[in-house]
Amino acid sequence: MAEIVLTNTGRDAFLEANPEFRGPGAVRAVDAVLGLLALHGADRASGVPEPTPDLARRLLVEDLPSFVWADPAELTVYPAVLRALARRFDGADRTGVEEAVDQSTADFERAMTDPGNLTWPRWYARLLRTEGVDADDPGAVRAWLARLSRVPVPDGARRADLAGRTAVADVLLAEVLTRAYVRDAEASPAAGPLLADHDVARGIGAVAHALLGRWTAAGLPEGLAGPYAYLAPGPEDLPHLALADALLGEHLDYYGDVAVPLPPPALCFTDSEGPERPEEPEGEPGEAGNAGGTRAVAEGAADPSAPAVPGADARTERDADLLATAVDALTGTDPAPDAGPYGGEAAHLVYTLYQRGCSAESVARRAAEFEDWTVDPALEDAPVRVPLPGSPAYTTPTAGELARLLGTPGVGDADRARLDGPARALATVVDRLAATGLVFRRGDAFGLGPRGCAAVRHMLAIRGVVVPGPGETDGWDAAPLVAAAAVWPPAAARRVLRDWLRAHGDGDVAWSALLGAIGSVNRGTSDAAATRGLLDVLDLSAAPAGVLRGLLAHPVVGARAEETLRRSGEPVAPGEVPAEARALRVLDALPGKKGPLESRRTAFDTAAAAWPGGAAALVAAMNAADPHETARVLTPLGVSVS
Repeated sequence: MAEIVLTNTGRDAFLEANPEFRGPGAVRAVDAVLGLLALHGADRASGVPEPTPDLARRLLVEDLPSFVWADPAELTVYPAVLRALARRFDGADRTGVEEAVDQSTADFERAMTDPGNLTWPRWYARLLRTEGVDADDPGAVRAWLARLSRVPVPDGARRADLAGRTAVADVLLAEVLTRAYVRDAEASPAAGPLLADHDVARGIGAVAHALLGRWTAAGLPEGLAGPYAYLAPGPEDLPHLALADALLGEHLDYYGDVAVPLPPPALCFTDSEGPERPEEPEGEPGEAGNAGGTRAVAEGAADPSAPAVPGADARTERDADLLATAVDALTGTDPAPDAGPYGGEAAHLVYTLYQRGCSAESVARRAAEFEDWTVDPALEDAPVRVPLPGSPAYTTPTAGELARLLGTPGVGDADRARLDGPARALATVVDRLAATGLVFRRGDAFGLGPRGCAAVRHMLAIRGVVVPGPGETDGWDAAPLVAAAAVWPPAAARRVLRDWLRAHGDGDVAWSALLGAIGSVNRGTSDAAATRGLLDVLDLSAAPAGVLRGLLAHPVVGARAEETLRRSGEPVAPGEVPAEARALRVLDALPGKKGPLESRRTAFDTAAAAWPGGAAALVAAMNAADPHETARVLTPLGVSVS
């Protein structure tokens, strides 16, 4: 079939008239360019397809990078073929095509060498040429495929990347072929049909394979679709892609943009199985030491369980498939009998565990949230300690422990009894996930183990979510780090900012850059308050006094710098801090979400009584400093902000 399909493109006549296109690479370029132009409906009345500017651009930046492999030294041939075709015609058409080729050549060369555009046929065509295999000998190509014992993946790519790109390319080529056949059937061209009935009768897929074999390596597409299909897995062969889609949906629900980074995992992990007892954490009481309490690798050591993304290893892909299968058993069309009311939350649980920086969560607290109990916003994402191994049976925490976990004083035994059923139901879902070895539960604490964390990171990266690895954010500039950390759970933001300061020397330069970024990133927008919230996660007492003194006049950071200096016994002269900064400090200290409206209004009235000029002057200063947060906090209290 390879010699039958697309014989009416004028290829032989063109090659005879243009002897400069000699050699296998040049002939392949001529065949691909003329064939694709003809398939797209280019006029063949002159004996060869006549390019238009739009078709020339499409071939160079879309079709050729999808269907053709060319060695780097051969890339210049493809634009040259289009220019040679354009020279056969006169007037504006020729000029337009030449201009389109000139404008698109650089994009063509980038697209042809972009790893993100690799398909399985294009990748294997490149690889076999590198190993000296004759790409025009189908027997040699098949013998080379037979020698492969595993699926080789190019640096900077994953099997899922190639599978997805190949599936898209297959659909695009099938559509082009189908449209060409229908077009010729409706109005037979004088130059003859491109596809005969007996060709199409064998299937559009077979026709596509024949063409791709001419444009990549002889017999390669047929081999990858036949006896060597295991070397070219498609999306259906990678179960974790379905979970990756669900995780992407969760991320978009949270942040609305794949470009919003997630916090890096809490630590680099060793390859140990299961969580160990965490070290005593730094920071606030109740903050977990790490995700699952595994051992930390010595600084600078490699992290085999969370490989750099892109380029996850085969085990991580297998782990991702394993986790995806477990999630599907809980959420699919035929969920497990013990999935219970929370089985459908499995993908959400997996995402939020990673979104927390892979720190451990409480079964009871999460069950309380699912049941719409009130949870202190400051504790919603707070890590929990992982206990020593004990009984595998789940026991709901005591009433006192629940009160601490939820930040709700007054929780009693009756409340505990009411939460017991939901907590046990959720623990059953967690235990189903834990059966993979990628999730753990100890007592009320559960989380992602090291391999689970790596698997989730891999799946998020497949779908384009920015997922920096452990320590990777240490190399970021202060402004993008602050922009990312502003939307992270406070414990994760605290850890990453602390690590960044240490990596940058923890001195004047680092602190000035970080505090300056907090005071400027998102200023004037609705996200300004969340960005200022990073001042609450930082230990400002560790900042150099000189840096804080230099920030006293800052309209955002000034009042916080003053507070810290005064607590350490440093004098601050009256008038050094602007009223705008003081108003922001009062605004940020008001309980914006927690507590009944009456107590929140009382807090405002108390602050207004101490402000020069009273409530009206305070509201005016707040409005000048941050109108978005002023309206959000004060409007529910009945305070006029206009």
